[in-house]
Amino acid sequence: MEEAPLPDYGGDGVDYSYLFATNEIFDGFENAANWAKQVAIGSGFILISSSYKTTQKDGRKYRYLKCDRGRRENNCRDPKTAKRPNTKSKACGCWFMIKCEQQRVEENNWVIELLHDRGTHNHTLIVYPEGHRGVSGLSQGAKEVVREMNDAQAKPKNIMVAIKNKFPDEHPNMRHIYNFKEKMRQEGSEGRNVAEQMLHLAKEHDYINWVSCSDRTSKVINRAFLAHPAMVEVLRTYPLVIGLDSTYKTNRYGFSFLEIVGVTPTNQNFLIGYAFMKDETAASYRWVLQKLKLLLGEGVIPSAILTDKEGGLMRPVAEVFPNSRHLLCTWHINNDVEARVSFLCNKNKDVGRAFKNGVWKRIMEASTVEEYDRAVASMEDRYVRWQSVIDYVHNTWLTDHREKFVLAWTNEVLHFGNITVRL
Repeated sequence: MEEAPLPDYGGDGVDYSYLFATNEIFDGFENAANWAKQVAIGSGFILISSSYKTTQKDGRKYRYLKCDRGRRENNCRDPKTAKRPNTKSKACGCWFMIKCEQQRVEENNWVIELLHDRGTHNHTLIVYPEGHRGVSGLSQGAKEVVREMNDAQAKPKNIMVAIKNKFPDEHPNMRHIYNFKEKMRQEGSEGRNVAEQMLHLAKEHDYINWVSCSDRTSKVINRAFLAHPAMVEVLRTYPLVIGLDSTYKTNRYGFSFLEIVGVTPTNQNFLIGYAFMKDETAASYRWVLQKLKLLLGEGVIPSAILTDKEGGLMRPVAEVFPNSRHLLCTWHINNDVEARVSFLCNKNKDVGRAFKNGVWKRIMEASTVEEYDRAVASMEDRYVRWQSVIDYVHNTWLTDHREKFVLAWTNEVLHFGNITVRL
């Protein structure tokens, strides 16, 4: 039975086996294969090893190198049952192949033999090497550049520029750089996962650290707190003003990253420590604040703790630090007020901006209780037709929290002029 003809995917009918005609004798199969693969790449296709440790009747070993698109389509995985059904295969049954064989049984000398009946391709050759993972990539020299510049904290885009300038004939892309950076990270971790590596480095550099797991038998971390001993000493010297601010799930694990900073009397910020939290619940914030209290030492009471109006943070601050004044970040307040007033006033951003910079600013900056009362009365009179705005301002900010951000009350506590926590 004759073999069914292969489908044509744009082959040019050219016999490319002539490219591999050479009298060179290679020291081992790997050297012969590497030479052939480089020749193929320069011509626009990829060779892969087809057979494994095959031996001829006279005892000489041989191996075949074939086009990487040589697998037949009917041997490909079924897309309906595949784990990634939306991906496609590049296999098209290309029959291009060359043979590498051992010259003598007792020696490890290899030669390349041409197979002229298997010298054509039934597909187009590689046109854009930048997009082909077998052709593009990082050479050893390029990898050294990535390694050196990564150690110098260079950004990937700057690493790419350096590689293109130094190796203009290579075709790497940004993904190659990111992948190699990840590979270096894994090598440096010596098989440890991210959490294990974090705790390993914390121990190696003498960080004070606490971790909390989901339960006693689980090894899944849901909270972690780290602080450098030198910063703890600075904290115990200047414990008066402490600020807390978190980023919302900006890492691949979806954890909140909470930064804790202190302030010196000369108004210089210093990092006390930081925490990772699986969620922003009161329980998580309470756990972090209890660890912060341990760092401060027995009997040390901050004069002011500055945060935003995070729902899960308000009660734990009052519970863990009942004798410290809790102040709210005016930057976060202003943003919230402007956005909410704009929404309540028919989504008019100009009204929200005018409210924030006008009557609301006078309320926040009122230096006496009398001045505060006049500013509030002025707001209620000016926005009498926007009752929803007046209700929002009173219910959300003024009734329960005015002592935390209005100058008439915040001036009573030592905070070194710090009224925001944009860390």
